[in-house]
Amino acid sequence: MKRKLLLCTLILIAMQLCCCAPLRRPIDSRSGFSMHLRATEENIRSEDWDRAKKSLSASVAAWKRIKPYLQLDIDHDYVNDIEANFVLLGGYLESGEKPHSLALILLIQNTWENIGSM
Repeated sequence: MKRKLLLCTLILIAMQLCCCAPLRRPIDSRSGFSMHLRATEENIRSEDWDRAKKSLSASVAAWKRIKPYLQLDIDHDYVNDIEANFVLLGGYLESGEKPHSLALILLIQNTWENIGSM
């Protein structure tokens, strides 16, 4: 009985440690991913399309660095969604579509903020 209790406790601790939520903040602070997303949002709001494209490129580069760590714990559909939204956002930035661009960057930010609870 003690072995089963110990095993269950160890499994619960391992699940908590493997969870993406505690890792998101340190990974984010080192990569600057949220910062790049916010810069992209600000550039979209001010309709500075060249800077928005540059900050989107920085966001994608940061995403590529952190993605391998996240794929261990999160559903791959969320990774695919973020990457698909990056592609769509690039197209909207290229054509200067402010409403669509703003909606997509906010969606990416929301997905990132809630990724640990998914």
